[in-house]
Amino acid sequence: MARNAPNRRLKEMLLEANWTAGELAHAINSEGRAQSLDLRYDRTSVAHWLRGSRPRPPVPQLAAAVLTRRLRRPVLPEDTALAEDGVETGDGARATETDRGDDPLTRLISLPRADVLPTTRSALTRAIYTPPSVQPLLWPTAHTRPPVPPFGTVRPGDPVVRGMEEMAALFARQLDHHGGGHARSALAAYLTDDAVGLLARPVNEERRRDLLTRIAELSHLLAKMTTDTGRHALAQSYLLAALGLAHQARDRRTYAITLRALSLQALERGHPHVAADLADAALRTAPRDISGATHAFLLTQRALTHAHGRRQNEALTDLMDAERHHVQGTESRGPFATYPTAGFHYRRGEILLALNELSQALRAFDGSMRHRRSHGHRQTALTQARRAETLLRLGHLDAACNAWNNFLQHYPLLRSARADSALASLQAGLRPHVRHPHTAHVLATAQALSDTSARPAPSSTRASAHGEARRPARGPDRLAEDGRLVVATESVTGTATGTAI
Repeated sequence: MARNAPNRRLKEMLLEANWTAGELAHAINSEGRAQSLDLRYDRTSVAHWLRGSRPRPPVPQLAAAVLTRRLRRPVLPEDTALAEDGVETGDGARATETDRGDDPLTRLISLPRADVLPTTRSALTRAIYTPPSVQPLLWPTAHTRPPVPPFGTVRPGDPVVRGMEEMAALFARQLDHHGGGHARSALAAYLTDDAVGLLARPVNEERRRDLLTRIAELSHLLAKMTTDTGRHALAQSYLLAALGLAHQARDRRTYAITLRALSLQALERGHPHVAADLADAALRTAPRDISGATHAFLLTQRALTHAHGRRQNEALTDLMDAERHHVQGTESRGPFATYPTAGFHYRRGEILLALNELSQALRAFDGSMRHRRSHGHRQTALTQARRAETLLRLGHLDAACNAWNNFLQHYPLLRSARADSALASLQAGLRPHVRHPHTAHVLATAQALSDTSARPAPSSTRASAHGEARRPARGPDRLAEDGRLVVATESVTGTATGTAI
């Protein structure tokens, strides 16, 4: 489309979506806030676009994302004619591309390397999340054995593999205790400098698959930490790399767990149909001999997608099956090996909350709290936030304030976009009750923490209605964005499956 020519494609899409120019602007602003962008477009901005002007990246990607949801069909940035002719919608789009058929290991070499360098990290943070398209893959039959390369082997119980498992447990614990903003860059550096290089060692095919699985788990863990800093597109890239590595390792279990993570991300980003397909694919892909804990882990996610899709019977059926498998299930130690009771009850509460079963959801969150460890600040804070929101919906204002007070005790110890979002929910939910003395005290404490923390989400940027982006001032990262790492003194065993709350 020639510059300044009327944008007929965008006009046709607005008509198809039954949206006004103002409604499109509002949807783009909302999508921007969900991805840590402060956008302030209005109907006048969209009118300029309809006359032929083009907004700066990442607005074309945001417009495509909201139109995809509204029209329930894929919409690319170029379909809207908002992207410049022959110009990418942003360096971040190139930096996080994962669906062009390139090798997942090559991808995993380049992604963390760009992530740890300030000069290239900004391109990654500008990328906009779009729902993934995961195609069914062929798996070798149980009787197919790969040829063994004619070079040395690594002994069973190799300390290299064991060391990778210990590092995964260490970073998983760091996420659980202090949020994704702590030690995230350290894990990216470890993947770049150490883990991926281990595949250059002479090993037989069996040990190579072991290494691929461990690297896939580390990439999955880095994705979870990245999500907790608000970098959703980059997190998806790490998950898709983990998915490819799991397939190369012929590890259906790790592949299924990663599909579950992609499903949860799609659901949280407002794509329930994609989330449902991914959750179902996770259960279909999982091996028949998976443990009860893993089976329960996969079932709870499908139940959650059913609940958000208003399919109550299917959601409750999956939830009951998950509870049965969880009670029966036991697995070996490790951050991707167990499904702790606290995590199971939290997800059960989320499912019941989506079904509007508030009293039952509250009991589930209470059950989760009974099994929480005091040093798991992120998990405890987010569970208390959910309890508070549920109590407020039930009309129990004093009890909700008590739960929010508990949340606020843990909040200063966290670098977590989810915790920041919970703090914003606290303020929005309690503001109508500000005349209540208990509420006023909680709001004052929350405001004081907001004023003194000075730590916006790492990926946050602000933009004017003309698309000029500027990064707010922020204090130095308190841990590990500069490469430092706090090592907890407890044992490295017994961390949660996937480290998800």
